[in-house]
Amino acid sequence: MGNSGGAATHSGIDFQQRIAALIMSHMLCDASELDLLGFGDVQIDELRFETADDIDDLVLVGPAGRLFIQAKNTISLSADPTSDFGSVLAQFVGQYVGDKRPGDVYVLATSIEASANVRKVLRKLTEAARLNEAGSKTSPLTNGEKDVLRKTEALISSHYQAVAGIPIPPADIHRILARMRICSLDIREGGALESAALLMLGSKAVVPPRLLWSALIAFSVSLARDRLSLSAAGLRERMGRYVSQPSNVDGTYDGVASELFTKDLLSGLSYGREVVLVRDPFEECDFLITDVRRFDDTGVRRVKLSEGHVELAQGERWELVGRWATYAGLERYLDRHLDEYREARLVVAPSNFADDPNGDLAALAHGVQCASLASSIEDPFLCRHCGDSISEDGAPMVEVDEEGVPADVGLVHESCRTPTDRVLGGIDAALFRENGLLRNFDYKGWLAAVQGGQWLFGGLLKSSLKLAPIAWKSEYDDFSQGTWCVELAVEDGTVRYGTDRGRVSRFSARDAAHTAEVMNRGISQAREAGDPLCYAVDGSAYGPYSHLLSQGHDPVPCTGARAVRYTRAIGDAYSDCKRYYAPLAYLVDAETGDPIVVEGVISLLHNPLELDTYLQNWARAGIELPDFTVSAILTDEQFDRFVRLMMTRGIRIVINPKLTLHGELVSGYWVENFEQLMRSASQGAEDGQS
Repeated sequence: MGNSGGAATHSGIDFQQRIAALIMSHMLCDASELDLLGFGDVQIDELRFETADDIDDLVLVGPAGRLFIQAKNTISLSADPTSDFGSVLAQFVGQYVGDKRPGDVYVLATSIEASANVRKVLRKLTEAARLNEAGSKTSPLTNGEKDVLRKTEALISSHYQAVAGIPIPPADIHRILARMRICSLDIREGGALESAALLMLGSKAVVPPRLLWSALIAFSVSLARDRLSLSAAGLRERMGRYVSQPSNVDGTYDGVASELFTKDLLSGLSYGREVVLVRDPFEECDFLITDVRRFDDTGVRRVKLSEGHVELAQGERWELVGRWATYAGLERYLDRHLDEYREARLVVAPSNFADDPNGDLAALAHGVQCASLASSIEDPFLCRHCGDSISEDGAPMVEVDEEGVPADVGLVHESCRTPTDRVLGGIDAALFRENGLLRNFDYKGWLAAVQGGQWLFGGLLKSSLKLAPIAWKSEYDDFSQGTWCVELAVEDGTVRYGTDRGRVSRFSARDAAHTAEVMNRGISQAREAGDPLCYAVDGSAYGPYSHLLSQGHDPVPCTGARAVRYTRAIGDAYSDCKRYYAPLAYLVDAETGDPIVVEGVISLLHNPLELDTYLQNWARAGIELPDFTVSAILTDEQFDRFVRLMMTRGIRIVINPKLTLHGELVSGYWVENFEQLMRSASQGAEDGQS
């Protein structure tokens, strides 16, 4: 027999260190949003490993308080004080008795492998305790929920008696429950949170993001082994060389963070010199490189720029190829375009100024104005010319400074750059280099959307179902704010709640009662037919026993449904996502700007970082694509509009399609209209009866 206990221990350690690496990713990227853990904006000043605190796995310290994290990859409800569940509660109680500071939070971080009694039921009970000052018992509870609460409170009371030596006051039971948070994290290899971490690291890393992610996991292992603490400054000292820091040494900018546009950085750039590359200035040469002083002694511009030309103070007018703030910027341009100038007659005529033009008062004042312009940009990664997202390595940051054109400063696509744009520098990002196919891709929007998104595909990808339809509701209604919902009892003693698109459905009392009645009829009929309606044990799927079994799930039969009052605790605990479908990526024809349609089909991808794999597969199937960029559907509302429009045009939508060499679909999920499927099924039943 194998050492299953050792495997479980290793799995738990890996889970804990992955959580630590995720937190360090946020610290390293200066991201305060920890909503993926259910905490919203959290400033982390220090991360402690294997501490002397009762809750000792991980401790996050910040100005708002402390987050004590106990990590358990798998955990089940138990009344045994020595069980994993009992041990976690013992740590929570010990922390409360020993040091109950205001603002402290006790986190049980687990995975989708944990039991539903912990992930769902206990989460509902702790949310109710936090939201209701009178305690969670005032919320309507099922027998299963009462059992979970009874066992949890009994363990809390027992551990409190053992630690404090006195019976626990009833109010303290509620206070401990209110401090508890239950977080279910998909941080496994290939999981949604690992993908989010890779995107976040890739946005600032100067090395491959997966390499940095692995280094953070390994670093967390050593920190835990030695029971060390790590400040934000210490993390930057250790790992900072692997991520970008704002720099204006030569007009280049590492990373793709908003720090590009700080006033201190931008005001320190070169604003007093014009380095120009012009075409056919004299008969003796094809191109001329020179530099001119930008402002005279009174602060007036010495050159005029308009319609692709530069006009000097002496009246000479030349055709511009490009314009830069420094010679270093021009050299980078020439390095990328060597073939165009290899045989050309190129003359370089530097001006050799007696003093530095960048020190002129007018230049310094102009720099402050440019910094103010740039720092006010709401989204720095939208092209200042076309307005599309920028995701190209080396994208230039320019100053728009031309006669008759409003002044502007910011990033542009290289293809959008005009000859009169004054190039201040460019961005250098490993993420963009490694994913060069994702042109014009909105990484920032994708990273924000993927946290709490793609719930449908998380379930599908875990199942063995790789080729299937997706029933899309064209009449989906999320406007109801009814105060009732439908509760479903499951054979294992737990409950689920009726959901639509991963959110608990809310009804009026009458509609909830009617829906429960219809569901009960369906449950009875399915049971009598020998194929009961079930939930997957992890709650990710619902349907007939045989269907779930064929998908690789472990089905648990439903025993009945009833209408119950909706509470915020139910919504928080049993709503699985913020976005059911989104985000999804699709290809756009670079010339027309329209989504690319191949033989009446539009392809969507749930992971754009895998685009190259799909392109290779499609190419083997004989599909030739035009030059393209990549766009993203970031909300379910956008997805609804997209699907509705394409179906109106008679275009099919397939998600993650892979094809045989003959072009046949072998894996992927095609979108069907739910209402049409229901009408077809109803018509088929009527035809069968007639």
